[in-house]
Amino acid sequence: MTSAEIAGEVILRARRSLYQSLSRAGDSPQSSYLSDTDLRRSLDRKSVAEVGSRIRNSGEPHLTRGLADLAATVNTVKEFFPEAVERSRLEADAILDHRITLFGREYELGSRIDWLGDPQTKIQWPLVHFTHVPLSIGRGADVRVVWELNRLQHFMILGRAYSLTSDERYAEEFLLQLASWYEDNPPRFGVNWTTAMEVAIRAVNLIAALEMFRASPNISDEAIELILKLLISHGRFIRENLEFSYRGASNHYLADLIGLFVIGMMMPELREARGWVSYSAGRLLKEMDRQVLADGVDYEGSIGYHRFVVEVFALFFSISQANALEIPGRYWGRLEAMFEFVRHYLKPDGTAPIIGDSDDGRLLKFKDRPADDHSYLMSIAAVLIEKEMFKQSSRIDEEALWWFGLQGREAFESLAVSEQLPASRAFPDAQIFIQRSATPEGPIYTIIDCGDHGLRGHGSHAHSDALSIELFAFNRTFIRDPGTCVYSASERRRNLFRSTGYHNTVRIDGQEISQTREGELFAFASNVRPRVNLWESSAERDVLDAEHHAYERFAHPVIHRRIVTLEKGEGYWIVKDIFTGEGRHRFEFFFNFDAGLEVTIDQANVATAHDAKAAITIIPASDHKLEATKEVRWVSPSYGLRLSSSAIIYSLTAKVPLEVSFQLLVSKVRTTED
Repeated sequence: MTSAEIAGEVILRARRSLYQSLSRAGDSPQSSYLSDTDLRRSLDRKSVAEVGSRIRNSGEPHLTRGLADLAATVNTVKEFFPEAVERSRLEADAILDHRITLFGREYELGSRIDWLGDPQTKIQWPLVHFTHVPLSIGRGADVRVVWELNRLQHFMILGRAYSLTSDERYAEEFLLQLASWYEDNPPRFGVNWTTAMEVAIRAVNLIAALEMFRASPNISDEAIELILKLLISHGRFIRENLEFSYRGASNHYLADLIGLFVIGMMMPELREARGWVSYSAGRLLKEMDRQVLADGVDYEGSIGYHRFVVEVFALFFSISQANALEIPGRYWGRLEAMFEFVRHYLKPDGTAPIIGDSDDGRLLKFKDRPADDHSYLMSIAAVLIEKEMFKQSSRIDEEALWWFGLQGREAFESLAVSEQLPASRAFPDAQIFIQRSATPEGPIYTIIDCGDHGLRGHGSHAHSDALSIELFAFNRTFIRDPGTCVYSASERRRNLFRSTGYHNTVRIDGQEISQTREGELFAFASNVRPRVNLWESSAERDVLDAEHHAYERFAHPVIHRRIVTLEKGEGYWIVKDIFTGEGRHRFEFFFNFDAGLEVTIDQANVATAHDAKAAITIIPASDHKLEATKEVRWVSPSYGLRLSSSAIIYSLTAKVPLEVSFQLLVSKVRTTED
């Protein structure tokens, strides 16, 4: 940080502390609610009835173009996805019974939803001022699960079902749950007011749900009044508690800004709306300059959070475009680069790899998908950017219809399906490298992480994974990153899933590449930024040569250099690990496999992992004798979920310099039918 940034950070924290002290002194749960008088004052020269009339009569503005002409969008969804009607009804009926799915798991929440409790452990957070709410209260309680429920994204599931079926039970349930939430969550009190990000995401989803229910006779002036009071309280909280830092703002700050922008744009009758829009719009562009690298990758070093940030900017650009707010062309170029990164990191089956943390966070969920399914972003990109390279299929994704409506469908259909498949690609600023080959038996793919901790080296969502790889072949992932599992619910699991041994790299002397500190779940002791020596990609092969110096901290320092070569014609990889420095050390080479694979080691220490259709074989090569062991592992494809898996660890103790290579062969399993 510069001296000016340090001074700015000190002043910022002092002001924040003063505001929070004053807020605590004057607040009580009863007095924190917005009064009728304050509502009238906030509406300036408009009445609740006038605002309600504008909303019910589909008056501008709208959150998305698909929600503007809702009837046309619904007809198009039914035409393209006739199964969506029954599917949406089943999902909404579950919500009527208070069976709500969070992170892929259905929870039965009882006759009255406990908005302050963890639905898994049944432990409740205290209703105290937000500045005194503990994020971790032990006993396995997970605040992230509580927040997921209170983002109220299940209101969009109800709204989607209502739009497709006109079943008034869904509108009634929306209002009943909203009233219950309002009663149990006085502004600035309780776990659901602890961070502006959660408040912002909730506000965006509340507005989306209102748009989907606006034709219901249940959306009375009384309902509009309740929603306006909530949105004003949300907007004011966001503005007063922005998660900005000179040290490094993150996706939290972007969520704050998009929340302010959406409330201001969608509720122009509010006295504060214009100020919220002008404040947030310019800062969103400024943060795009700061948080999105020149190669289009979010600077936090996490693919999961890249997806979230793409959604934030896509919504900002879409609303701005629909409302004639000019965005300079260079920012459109940066957004295109963000989508292009998605296009390249998607595996051949449309799923995303995992680099760094992922809490499955989304801004808008028009449709529920598995956590690793980012493929819908390509349809959104095709319409928003208007380029055929993003049109991966002749069929538009349902989300793009809710985003862009009939006009979006027409724009999508005007583009040719891209014949240009993603190729091997380097993202030099993020230091993420993707190797691909279209072999006769099917596409193969590897992604290699050579990035640092992100966020200018202060990143909170990085793992101890320098030079780690993830490998896909023949329609399945073989070698993979473990995922996140949990954040604050368990420090042990948190550190296990971000440890070196759970990633596909090398650990030396039992020490982490990135050192953890007790109690710090979102930081490492010091930044690790590998150095890239060479990236070459040709029709015959891809070669990445990179090294990291994290182990130079040892009394007898070691440099780890890794060369990953994909021989495209033959369809195999060579991973060569080279160690230089001083002394004798213990080296462990980790290969962590996906769930659902049978893993074996033969007498020659050749490891094989296979399912019924495909296999990977790992053949070590070294002048030294390697030990090979199989260990139990876990993988976490979605936040909070653990699936059993296996790892192979090759190890030896030797002096440096040292060189060890592995040949990675992939093949299809032959059956009697082949």
